[in-house]
Amino acid sequence: MKKLYKIGEISKLYNISNDILRYYEKIGLLVPDIKKENGYRYYSEKQLWKLNNIRSLRNLGVGLKEITDFLETRSIDKTSEMIDFQLEKIDENLNKLLKLKKELKLKKKKIAYFKNFQEYEIPKIKTFDRRYILLKSGKFQEESEINLELKKLKTISQEDNDFIFTESEIGTIIKLENWIKDDYYNYSGTFIVTTDKMETFIEAGEYLTYFFRGDYSTVGEHYKKLKKYMEINGLQVNGDIIEIYHIEMHITENKNEYVTEIQIPLEKI
Repeated sequence: MKKLYKIGEISKLYNISNDILRYYEKIGLLVPDIKKENGYRYYSEKQLWKLNNIRSLRNLGVGLKEITDFLETRSIDKTSEMIDFQLEKIDENLNKLLKLKKELKLKKKKIAYFKNFQEYEIPKIKTFDRRYILLKSGKFQEESEINLELKKLKTISQEDNDFIFTESEIGTIIKLENWIKDDYYNYSGTFIVTTDKMETFIEAGEYLTYFFRGDYSTVGEHYKKLKKYMEINGLQVNGDIIEIYHIEMHITENKNEYVTEIQIPLEKI
């Protein structure tokens, strides 16, 4: 007599919900051997190997229609093709994990760097190469608004990992006209720096850079200091102002630990 399993037993054995098993039944992917009038469903051992295949293929991202077609028309050649597909997917996943591992190490290194960083509130002129960015234009004020737009950009960039798991720099843009009017809390865009060549970019050139630690609400005080410094040293702004968020809400809940870098493009002397 063949062994039969209740739907609850299959659910526990494979850590899969009853609802998903019922859905598989509904689409004809995994139909119980016996379905009694009282609604009880029983699966045979024959169904177990099928469920093994379904779970394995689903974990590799194979669609339910493709799985159904494979199970209904399987052969030596079909199975060989499916194995090749599985090997290809495994290689893709390994590459993603290796990339993520590299990014995690870089992120940890960056956090350690800013834990020991001491050069806050010291204006310095630096030269930057052109930086390509994924840009979301708009009007943003609140940290939550900026975070949401950055999340949308992350989706566009097709990265699976979140900001805490990436070395990509994130930031915002303040229009020059707003900066002139001392309006430091209205941002015209958010961005992610990318290694891919994009249509949008931050121009190469000399920038007055300035790091500060703490809540973003204090940024106005820092801009006032920078304006005074620029006036004393005869520096002229040449374009929109950039803010880079090195340590931010994805890394710490303590706003006193935030690290922001202001970058002001300068006129060529």
